Amino acid sequence: MTAQELRQEIDIKRPRYLAKFAPLMETISIKGTAKGGDYIKFGQFYQTYMYAFMIGYHLGENIPIADSGEKRDFAPFGDWKPSELRDFILMIVLNESAEKLKFEWIDLEEMNEEESKLAVSSIIRRIEGYANRGLQYIQEKFDNEKDEFRDSFVFLNLLRSVTLSKEMIQ
Repeated sequence: MTAQELRQEIDIKRPRYLAKFAPLMETISIKGTAKGGDYIKFGQFYQTYMYAFMIGYHLGENIPIADSGEKRDFAPFGDWKPSELRDFILMIVLNESAEKLKFEWIDLEEMNEEESKLAVSSIIRRIEGYANRGLQYIQEKFDNEKDEFRDSFVFLNLLRSVTLSKEMIQ
């Protein structure tokens, strides 16, 4: 599998999230032409998802969604914007160890079709795992500090608090 083929396979995938987070996603994301509401809207579903990924990644926790209940998907990975953030997320995952990814980079070109599909699935599952943890974190904050979600800087503040607490631990 070439790098271009790998990217094409990743771009058509539709990462998933747990259905239990659907009400949160609806509340804090812009979907279609929806406007207004009681809380600040972050962006399209995929932007909220990318944001949740970054939170999960900064928390250092990847919680797979495989056996966790009903799941939902949305836009294919290749359609997410801004493309720079989408590519950054992909680079974060692709830089993880072979132990986490379940394959070695060097082996990609020699993989057969089945092995290639498993590699792509592994990449997508890693993205889902970080986003799942991020959505858990956002849900906890929303449940316990709902008024914070009326602040126009809520999303910046949440990510900042995660990165600052991570720095304090190190």
